[in-house]
Amino acid sequence: MSKDDPYVSRTRKAGKPRKPYPGRSREETQFARKLRREASRTEDKLWPHLRAAQLGAPFRKQHVIDHRYPDYCCVPLKLIVEVDGPTHDPVCDARKDHRMNRRGYDVIRFSVQEIDQNLRGVVDTIYDEVQMRLMAKQVSEQNKVRN
Repeated sequence: MSKDDPYVSRTRKAGKPRKPYPGRSREETQFARKLRREASRTEDKLWPHLRAAQLGAPFRKQHVIDHRYPDYCCVPLKLIVEVDGPTHDPVCDARKDHRMNRRGYDVIRFSVQEIDQNLRGVVDTIYDEVQMRLMAKQVSEQNKVRN
């Protein structure tokens, strides 16, 4: 494996490739990285509010799920946040949402206009959803301990 292989992590020694996630091809990983690098202006505007678990839970950018690349994903809480531009097709989005629902994920969608005009409101909505899910998860874990 060469040093120039983009699949080799920069934080690992050359020759020791990063292990792919189970069920994900090298091409999917590389495409997800490309999407992260080429994020839209609006996605870049929202990301600083989601990164580093600032809302109470960790989000990933363009995390591959079932061969799809949602804009932001909180894996522990099974929550996806999508940014819909003017070219989004509601019928196609509904199919994608259904596919994510079958995998146990809930999807919240925001339009580019909504984020551009009311970023604080969008962040507050995501924060409220994260906090609600964290509380539900905590209650669920407490109930497991009791039983």
